[in-house]
Amino acid sequence: MKTSGLLVGLIVTVAGAAQAGNHNMAGCGLGYVLFRDNTKGTQLLAATTNDAVSSNQTFGMSSETLGCTQDALVKAERRREVYAAVNLQKLSQEMARGGGEYLDAFAALNGCREPAARADFARFSQKNFERLFPEATTDAADLLRNLDTALAKDAAVSKACSS
Repeated sequence: MKTSGLLVGLIVTVAGAAQAGNHNMAGCGLGYVLFRDNTKGTQLLAATTNDAVSSNQTFGMSSETLGCTQDALVKAERRREVYAAVNLQKLSQEMARGGGEYLDAFAALNGCREPAARADFARFSQKNFERLFPEATTDAADLLRNLDTALAKDAAVSKACSS
C-alpha cells in the first residue's frame, strides 16, 4: 500500500511540474521531468526512464503533463536517435548476426511495422553491416546517417518499411 501511495504522490508532483518545449532528445515524459539536463548521459537516463515506466509518455501526451503538450510530442525521429544511442552495442551485434530483439525494435522505429518487413530489415542490416558500421568508432549518429543512405539505395526494403 505504501508503494501505491508513493507512486500517486510522484505522479501528482511530476504532473504539476509539466512545461512545454525545450525537450532533450528523450522528449517529454517522466524521464524529461526527472532528468532535464541536456548532457548525453542524462538524456540516456531520461530515455531509459521513459522506456522503463510503461506508457508514461502516452499518459503525459493525453493529459498534457510530464512536459508533454500537443505541440511538443516526441517525434519518431528522436525516438530512433535515442534508441540507437542507448542500444548501439546491442544493435551492432544483432545487425552483424542478422537478427535479435533490439534489431527488431529498431526496425519498427524505422517504419518496418510488419514482421516480414522487420525480417527484411534484419537481412538488409546484416548484408550492409560494413556500410552501417565502417569503423570501430561509429557512433549512433553515424549509424543513422549510414542507414538512411543505404536504405535510399534499396527500394524493396525502403518500400516495405514505409507502408
